[in-house]
Amino acid sequence: MQRSAQRGTSPRPITVALDAMGGDNAPATIVRGALSAARDVDVDIILVGRGREIRSLLPAAQRNLRIHEASEAIAMDAPPTAVRRMRDSSIMVGLGLLADGEADAFLSFGNTGAVMAGSLFSLGRVPGVARPALGALFRNGRGTTSLLLDVGANVEARPQYLCQFATMGRAYVERVLRHRNPSVGLLNVGEEELKGTSLHQETYRLLERQEANFVGNIEANRMVAGAADVIVSDGFTGNVAVKLTEGVAEQLFGELKRSIQSSMLHMAGAWLMRGAFQGLRAHWDYAKVGSAPLFGIDGAVLVGHGRANAEAVASGIKSARSVVESGVVDAIRDAVAGTAPVDDDFEPSPPERSDGQVSDTWRYERR
Repeated sequence: MQRSAQRGTSPRPITVALDAMGGDNAPATIVRGALSAARDVDVDIILVGRGREIRSLLPAAQRNLRIHEASEAIAMDAPPTAVRRMRDSSIMVGLGLLADGEADAFLSFGNTGAVMAGSLFSLGRVPGVARPALGALFRNGRGTTSLLLDVGANVEARPQYLCQFATMGRAYVERVLRHRNPSVGLLNVGEEELKGTSLHQETYRLLERQEANFVGNIEANRMVAGAADVIVSDGFTGNVAVKLTEGVAEQLFGELKRSIQSSMLHMAGAWLMRGAFQGLRAHWDYAKVGSAPLFGIDGAVLVGHGRANAEAVASGIKSARSVVESGVVDAIRDAVAGTAPVDDDFEPSPPERSDGQVSDTWRYERR
């Protein structure tokens, strides 16, 4: 699926299909972020969505930004199965551009479940991948970026799935984040080898054999501190961990703001320390990360936070460009090919056609 950005014999910019209708503040915030990225990054952007709404937000024609019509938008609270009946949604149309080779990457800040389901329908899985995973990137206490996966795609998991998550995460961290020999940890309730459920204990044994730089079990506080570059987990635990971390950070900054505004003396002290406060907020600002790929999908598909502002959208576009340029999908393909096969009984049901009948031409693997 990964292809080089070439037109004839001349290199061309990476092309990112951007879901203009996805996100809490779409399409206005998405368009602002796209305009920012179009000015600052050597990238071609395809805004996928309702053309009339998008054009009303564009100040003028842009050299490296164009619109591709999609009449439908999948709501943030819609079930993933919405992709079955909304074939002309911005998600499905954007994924189609990627599948057909008109785009090098697809990026959405919309319904993550729908993006995952649509990606499986349109692109399929990397050969050998048992279950795709959602990743979350975060700044750690060491001042670097760590990757946690899975954070919601697989509520129930097997030890072999988590080992594949480690393989895919390591390939991303090496290629995109440029970490040499990244460390791998297992999110658990304690550091000892026999902590956790049978899932954690068996995963520990497999990772110990598979990963040369496996640092063992990691508790949630050490995850945030930066104990490992790649942290693997089942989707239930990973989702709780990342949501709790976000909530604590928001609560902390909220309480700090209220305390500062409670007296003139506090406000004067905060003014003197404004540089330190700005640096602290920047460290925890999700907008600096932008987006993360869907690991195991046979194509460069990235998702970002639904609350994304324009800065996060621009950062997400830059991340998409880095994923394509680094060849991370090919790296994952090669890495998975070098590991033991994983038996999987996952058999998805095909979506229904508009007439209510089941389509026999729709497959998870690429058409």
